[in-house]
Amino acid sequence: MVEASFSSEIVEISPAAAAEILEKNPRNRSLRPEYVRQLAGAMKRGEWMINGEPIQIAADDTLLNGQHRLSAVVESGETVSMLVVRGLEVDTQKTMDVGARRTLSDALALHGEKDTTNLAAVLGLLHRYRMGARLDYASRTAPTVPEALELLRHEPKLKETLVEARHVFRKTQMRVSVTGILLYLFEEADPGAGQKFFDALCDPSEERPGSSVLKLRSHLDRVSTERKYRTPTLILSAMTIKAFNAWREGRSVENLSYRAGRPNPEPFPKILNREEIEGG
Repeated sequence: MVEASFSSEIVEISPAAAAEILEKNPRNRSLRPEYVRQLAGAMKRGEWMINGEPIQIAADDTLLNGQHRLSAVVESGETVSMLVVRGLEVDTQKTMDVGARRTLSDALALHGEKDTTNLAAVLGLLHRYRMGARLDYASRTAPTVPEALELLRHEPKLKETLVEARHVFRKTQMRVSVTGILLYLFEEADPGAGQKFFDALCDPSEERPGSSVLKLRSHLDRVSTERKYRTPTLILSAMTIKAFNAWREGRSVENLSYRAGRPNPEPFPKILNREEIEGG
């Protein structure tokens, strides 16, 4: 057995120091700019903390692991503390990063939350909505774990919508995450109306012909029966917002759709509040 000769220490790494380490980075995987931006944002907000994951450097100073974190230091312009391990054999790189990265769902479970897959999805959508981004699951607009946990701390009632969202799913097959975020936002815009809207969607027997609820339910029924017929989160959210607005206005609709693609994408609909509905 070869005796290990590596060393480890906590180092304050400045942008200049990070850039110098990155100069000896010939063997790493392709850089993911979106991940770098996410890490840099966390550093700027003061969310960065040492978690035991080291920057790993070979005995000949080749960088083996940590290019995204170091690149984020350069992009953020911040000096941060990092654990640095030096003196490793170059061949040890093949054993690094072979495990699955911990997800937001994993982090929520560690904090004692339940139904963490759906809660993580709804938190991601709420974060995007609050930031003015698209209601989808693009990685570039995803919250960091600290951002998501802070959002949940400020808006804890978001969890309560998941109970109703699971009920709506059983009745309509509408995705729990989409129902959860929209019920939350609908109630925020017009207290009481969001719950009534989803109640009508679950049981549309009292709806009149031309009702936007009937149009949305027909779409959901098609999704349920035709497994190859899928609706992206962005489009389903837009259609549901359109239906909600029309339903409160008592307005009949002939067609319920949303055009997201080019060349003429449709503006994403606004969730009208009660004053806007009543003001007509």
